Amino acid sequence: MKWITHIALAFFVVKITEIAMMIDLFDDYLAYAVVSLFAVLPDIDFLIGVKHRTWTHTIWFSAVSLFLLPFSWKLALAGWIALMSHLIGDMMTHSGVKLFYPYRETVFYLTPPRWRVKTGSGAEFMILGVLLIGSILVGSVSAQTDVEKVFSLSKDHVVEARLSTFENGAVHRYDSVEIVWTDGKSKIGFIDRDGRLKVIKKEDILDLEILRTEKADKTAKKDLVKIKNLKRSMWRHRIITGYEDDGVDFDFVGTGLDLYFKIDGDDLKERGLEDYEIGVEFYEVR
Repeated sequence: MKWITHIALAFFVVKITEIAMMIDLFDDYLAYAVVSLFAVLPDIDFLIGVKHRTWTHTIWFSAVSLFLLPFSWKLALAGWIALMSHLIGDMMTHSGVKLFYPYRETVFYLTPPRWRVKTGSGAEFMILGVLLIGSILVGSVSAQTDVEKVFSLSKDHVVEARLSTFENGAVHRYDSVEIVWTDGKSKIGFIDRDGRLKVIKKEDILDLEILRTEKADKTAKKDLVKIKNLKRSMWRHRIITGYEDDGVDFDFVGTGLDLYFKIDGDDLKERGLEDYEIGVEFYEVR
């Protein structure tokens, strides 16, 4: 196959992998260069004087090439997938690939004889067109899949994202927010500038792009806290998942500031009850 077809196939396969594994392999711009390079790397045999489709078109070469990318598992995975996609593409041609050369001379094919293509033929360029269209379609699906990724990642990660929403008849854009809570299926939440939890419904999300993820311990802790302390900055970066008052448990989701307003902290302060303690369940988001 031509180099451009190999690159198109590599990007298509990597994007499919992203959706299947619910990970973002293109969160670093370097990934685009890595995928492009590794998609054509086996054809380096033309430059180093090795017989074509032998040493550099084997399983052994795909494993050794990973040592070129030891600094990032995502880049290594994207590069390996791109390289393997090259072998897959060549196994669709009439020449096939000797995957276990030189130990075995067996030529491997992915398609039956009548479906194999000739390099540079009209059939290959037809495949290229399909791959380009497929990549565009998969890319649009991937953008929607980022929303689903958030629900999966939010169990033990804080997710930084860029999103657009349609709320109350207007479009709102958020260049960078940290999604710190979801209900697991239909709502996401981030802490706004005022220190309160803003909840957005899934159907109101127009677009969402994951920028960064950070591991976080979301194991709920229990503690007693004075009403007045719920307004402190430390409680504006904690998600309260429930509280207990006078032996009665209440369901609640929000920051300390949300809970302060929920129980009318200003009124309690005026009545001299700002030192009154309630039990809360919470987890840290920073």
